[in-house]
Amino acid sequence: MNGFDPRALLARIGRTFGGFTPGQRVVTAVAAVAVVVGGVMFVSWVSKPTYAPLFTGLSTTDASAITAKLTEAGEPYTLADGGQTVMVPQADVYQKRIDLSGQGLPAGDNGTQGYSLLDKQSMTSSDFQQKVTYQRALEGELSKTIESINGVQAAVVHLAIPQDDVFSTDASAPTGSVLVKTAPGINLSSTIVDSVVHLVAGSVPKLSPDKVTVADATGRVLNAAGEGGGGTAGADARDTQRRAVADATAAAVQSMLDKVVGPGKAVVRVDADLNFDQQVIDRQQYVPTTGNPALTSSKTTEKYSGAGGTPVGGVLGPDNIGGTTAGSGKNAYTKEEDTRTNAVGTLKEQTTTAPGQVKRLSVAVLLDAKSAGNVNFSEMSSLVSAAAGLDPKRGDVVQVSQMAFDTTAAAAAQKELDKAAADKNRAEMISLGKTIGLGVLLVLALLIGLKRSRRGARPEPQEIEVYRVPTAPAPVDSLLEAAESRPAAPRAVDAVTDGRARARDAVGTMARERPDDMARLLRGWIAEDRT
Repeated sequence: MNGFDPRALLARIGRTFGGFTPGQRVVTAVAAVAVVVGGVMFVSWVSKPTYAPLFTGLSTTDASAITAKLTEAGEPYTLADGGQTVMVPQADVYQKRIDLSGQGLPAGDNGTQGYSLLDKQSMTSSDFQQKVTYQRALEGELSKTIESINGVQAAVVHLAIPQDDVFSTDASAPTGSVLVKTAPGINLSSTIVDSVVHLVAGSVPKLSPDKVTVADATGRVLNAAGEGGGGTAGADARDTQRRAVADATAAAVQSMLDKVVGPGKAVVRVDADLNFDQQVIDRQQYVPTTGNPALTSSKTTEKYSGAGGTPVGGVLGPDNIGGTTAGSGKNAYTKEEDTRTNAVGTLKEQTTTAPGQVKRLSVAVLLDAKSAGNVNFSEMSSLVSAAAGLDPKRGDVVQVSQMAFDTTAAAAAQKELDKAAADKNRAEMISLGKTIGLGVLLVLALLIGLKRSRRGARPEPQEIEVYRVPTAPAPVDSLLEAAESRPAAPRAVDAVTDGRARARDAVGTMARERPDDMARLLRGWIAEDRT
């Protein structure tokens, strides 16, 4: 029969398992249990849906509202990132986003509202209520704007806007304060802090950047009011620029010295003094013009001519009474006056000096005495000055000296590095040895198991029917010939390991010593062949 018989297969498996040794049975049972458990876990993993993020970076209010809607709709979900991410089966992501967006979720207000507060005002609201509502709406909108900056998780804005008084000329200026919470491991740079300050100052009328205070969730002041809008962030920016100029100059000089005295044989330090004052210079210059006609011109001429007496001089007194003696003559004069207003050109210049210009550079170079024996210090100073771009008129200075370097720390560090490298190589060799040893053990275990399975195989017991032995027993030679001519069962042939000769001797011995058993065995073989 060519058909599949499950009962025969089960019976064969049972007979094979019954021929195992106790150790082999335990190993087989454990392997079967492991296969079953692995199959169950695999099927469970395959049948489990793949989850994908529905919304990320949610506030607690939005996360609560979204999970409530998903529970109401019977949609499975999981939470991640501390409840800020809601995940649903991947096949339902887009549909659920559309459904929740139609319901106004996520609101994205983090518990605050912006200009939507103005829509809730009634016609009976007082002027004070309207002003307070407008201020709350402005604070909410600023909070949302600041939260959209990368790295900012939450922001709270408080504004202090004084009431306008028509009869007061010294009204207080508005002020603002911002509290920001950043993502873990993120620190706001000075540029971002400045942008927050100017965003708030530019959104509130009459609010100056130097009236805005910015702090983070740890209580550290990022920008203090009254510091010109830069505050701590501005100071950090100036320090960063100063260090950048000093580091760039030091790198230029260090690269040159490494070629001259060798790496690690020279130390360069640069101190940069920068001017961060912004200056605006206005200059007006008058330039005379030639060849152009005068703007205004006036000429006056005065002439006089006529006769007149010449007075007689003398001493006034009793001796000179009668006083003068008349004479005759002519008087004449001419007076000319010419006034002109010429055109003059005017040259106006306005120069704005940007902050951050270098005021003064100080460069110090220290050479190792062992490597600087043949160095010309005068030439070296000139080279350093040229490489650093020093200007003597600006007051820049350079100092080149030599001293013996202490190399004990470097030697100890190099020794530690060598030791660490040796330990790493040793650990890699040990790990490789463990891996090879584990592989050898696995191969040996497989070989031993295979050898034991071959040795432990036994001929399968046969259920034979008991027949009455004939009164005339068959000769022993005929039994031997029948045993030799009859093909052995496949299972018995597989179990015999001593060869055909040993089987023949065993059959002969059994036929001589127990003829009745041999007869029953032969009848059983005949019955098995017929079936």
